[in-house]
Amino acid sequence: MKQRLLFALLVLFFNPASAETYRWVSEDGVVTYSQTPPPDVKAETVKIKSAPSSDAEVSKERLQNLRQRLADSEEDRALKKSEEKEQAEEQATNKKNCGAARKNLQQLTALGNRLYKTGDEYVRLTEENRQKRMQQARDQIKEYCKSY
Repeated sequence: MKQRLLFALLVLFFNPASAETYRWVSEDGVVTYSQTPPPDVKAETVKIKSAPSSDAEVSKERLQNLRQRLADSEEDRALKKSEEKEQAEEQATNKKNCGAARKNLQQLTALGNRLYKTGDEYVRLTEENRQKRMQQARDQIKEYCKSY
């Protein structure tokens, strides 16, 4: 990208050294232009008008604008990369939470009113608490397992 920018600037601001151009008319009446005059014919020097050079302030402003656009595009790429990383991390967390919620629902469904481990303790859940936890697990599955 930087090479392209440098090339574009060189093309815009490069003013070739002015070379002399010669014009002559042959015996047949053919007009010819060349950078070197023929040795045996009288040729006249032709002055070539070049395009006016750009103002230094305008050039500086253009260059500053190009630099700003380059910086903006680099910033946009960095922001996009950061957002993609965050999305990947969120997706990994959701996948982990989805698996845990499904496992909890499976255990609650299979256990019935038997002992249920919470932390380091085993407790016997009432049917009401068991149904409440099963609903929480279903809600977590809806939340975390959307894309799986």
